[in-house]
Amino acid sequence: MFRPILTLALSAASLYAAADSPERCGPVSDAQLNIDAAELPPYYRHWNWVPQAYLPAQTTCELSPGCNGRFVEPARDWSGADISPDKAPLVVSADTIESLGENATMSGDVQLRKGNLSLDAGYARYNRSDSTILLRDRVQLRQPGFMLRGELAELDTNRGLGRLEQAEILSYQTGARGAAGRIARPSFGVFELEDASYTQCTPDNETWSLHADTIELDYDSGRGVARGTSIRIYDYPVFYTPYLNFPVDDRRATGFLFPTFGLSDGRVDIAVPYYFNLAPNYDLTLTPRFVEQRGEALGSEFRYLNPYSEWALTSSYLPNDQREDDDRWLLGLSEEGYIDDHWHTYIDYTKVSDDDYFNDLGLANLAVKRSTHLNQQAELRYFSDNWSGKFEVQQYQTIAAVEDPYQKLPQLSFTYQSPARNFQFEPSMEFEYSRFDHRDAIRDGGTKVTGERFYGTVGASLPMRWRWGFIEPALKSRHVAYQLEYDNQPGMDETPSANSNQFSVDAGLFFERALDVNDTSLTQTLEPRIFYRSAEYADQSDHPDFDSAALTFTYQQLFRDTRFTGHDRLGDADQLALGVSSRFLNNDQGREFLNLSLGQLYYFEDGRVQLPGDEERKSSNSDIAAQMRLLPTDDHSINTDLLFDARHGNLNQTNLSYHRRSDNGMLLNLGYSFRREGNQFGGLERDVQQADASVSMPLNNQWHLFAKTQYDIDENRPLENLIGAEYQNCCWLTRFVFQQALEPDDDTESNISDTKTNSAVLIEFQLKGLGGLGTAVSSVLQESIFGYQAND
Repeated sequence: MFRPILTLALSAASLYAAADSPERCGPVSDAQLNIDAAELPPYYRHWNWVPQAYLPAQTTCELSPGCNGRFVEPARDWSGADISPDKAPLVVSADTIESLGENATMSGDVQLRKGNLSLDAGYARYNRSDSTILLRDRVQLRQPGFMLRGELAELDTNRGLGRLEQAEILSYQTGARGAAGRIARPSFGVFELEDASYTQCTPDNETWSLHADTIELDYDSGRGVARGTSIRIYDYPVFYTPYLNFPVDDRRATGFLFPTFGLSDGRVDIAVPYYFNLAPNYDLTLTPRFVEQRGEALGSEFRYLNPYSEWALTSSYLPNDQREDDDRWLLGLSEEGYIDDHWHTYIDYTKVSDDDYFNDLGLANLAVKRSTHLNQQAELRYFSDNWSGKFEVQQYQTIAAVEDPYQKLPQLSFTYQSPARNFQFEPSMEFEYSRFDHRDAIRDGGTKVTGERFYGTVGASLPMRWRWGFIEPALKSRHVAYQLEYDNQPGMDETPSANSNQFSVDAGLFFERALDVNDTSLTQTLEPRIFYRSAEYADQSDHPDFDSAALTFTYQQLFRDTRFTGHDRLGDADQLALGVSSRFLNNDQGREFLNLSLGQLYYFEDGRVQLPGDEERKSSNSDIAAQMRLLPTDDHSINTDLLFDARHGNLNQTNLSYHRRSDNGMLLNLGYSFRREGNQFGGLERDVQQADASVSMPLNNQWHLFAKTQYDIDENRPLENLIGAEYQNCCWLTRFVFQQALEPDDDTESNISDTKTNSAVLIEFQLKGLGGLGTAVSSVLQESIFGYQAND
């Protein structure tokens, strides 16, 4: 039986603003499903919802997080389905077609195709004079990514505008679907829904839905506005608002954001942010906040973006804290700037009204409450091919009973490094001026010496590199001088200085050989290295210690030309470092899977230059430093660092870690660390032996478990515990975390004695498609579990 077909060469605009957007999941034909589509329940077929078990195994489309199925867009199997509607003719088929004058009437199984636009109905009447069409009886409109249904539709095929009565709408890309007594499209990017409902839940589990008298979806602005709105959970109203402004895409717009809820130490903390989209490059968020037993506060965040920098200004103010009878406040400023390829800027400034601000008013995150210093820093940096420079001011607000660090007010440095040219001298130089101040300065009656420090170094090296090895001798002259403020104390040198010349030779060889292990082609390298360093001794016992510390001793430290950070000490040396590394590379995969290193320092003279409180080194050699990096697969890694005292047969320091990330999203981190009391590189009051473990484990596509523990083995007590769970499906998500940590019970910030256990409960809840209730849980999990990323 042949059906009448009418072809009209008409121009029509796209029916949907997002019709040309990339598809999240491509169409699937009935033949590709692992079941006859007719066997699915009626409400599944109505919304083209297919459970995961029936989806084709070869589909490349990933399911949404938490979803055990997806909305499947039926295959577009008609001619010209890959053409934009404005470039395609209108093809019509129906059981009956009558054409009279300007009108064409179709009835029966009416099918209209115009490029990728599909219209189906039981009846249609097309008017040639104004290019409008009337459809009724089971009207269905499809275009890539979208489907609309209704009982009656009037459309302008030239502009794609019109209305549908008793309508339903589905986005295959997001899973958002809704129903309305009437859907109108007054302009290209705007849909108006009356007597409407909306959800992002699946047809078999409609947990929540939004009902409104009217909903306007504006794809030009990226916002939706609902009036007379209620949110229902299993058809029970739980929230009502006369006005709701919500996003329909990722763009920003003025309106209320979802509130946050916290509970820590039995205290309820509720905040309701309101967002102002002031301009494309700046915005403002004001957050009224209620803190139980303390009162009402107001927080703010102002963000500004220009072609050269990104700024953020944050504040919070709680007038007349009910428990402290005082005003409490926080002020923060951050900036990152890139003026051009050479000039960069950076600001990180935080200040609070008092030392207990974060304990009393901070987030329900115990890591934040354990902060001891707040950074207050600004930098201007310069980079070129050979020169670099930095102007920096830095101080800290100390919010615990620990020693204040020195303030840099300011520090100015310049460094020159010549291009690396083989068999040519490479000159280098570094100059630094620093002004150090302290809140407990001697000039103010305190105990801390303050003043200025001048540091400079000039040197040259001669790199000689071959494929089989390298030799690089270097010579450097170092100078440090001070202008100190002792407030005329007798016997104190206000202008101490020191000079020290240093000579070093770094040399190494490269050997490699081919290996075949279990039919795997490997390359093994053997890389012995020797590093000799001789540095003159200069008496610096009368020099202050503004910003210096001993570098952590590891295998890499064997080949550094200093053992201190900062420039308060010009270290003496007459030593030889011997080390060897071996790397194993998988030739088929083109990657390194094992790296082994072993080395030791040999001292020909005692180390006389030390920081205050450290003893002069008397040993003739260092601990043996060993290091292993093992990556058996892309998903597993094992790292080991050891320091072994061969003279006494003691293992002085151990760091072991294991990291695994599986294909299903599971994360596992294991760690163990040990440092012996009083070892030669940074003495400790007691042995420190700790173990930690963290895991993020998906049980299935919907349930996820989290856990972390950090345990002090010597003291036989947990330092921190965390346990949590996540459940999500296609339409909602919740995360729960219980966090417990050992904290000082006084102001010493010491976890050895006078400790207490604090705990916090954090809850995060999201209705997918509407927004979330807080992000505190996600932040805590990212800080606590290495490698964790929220999957919403």
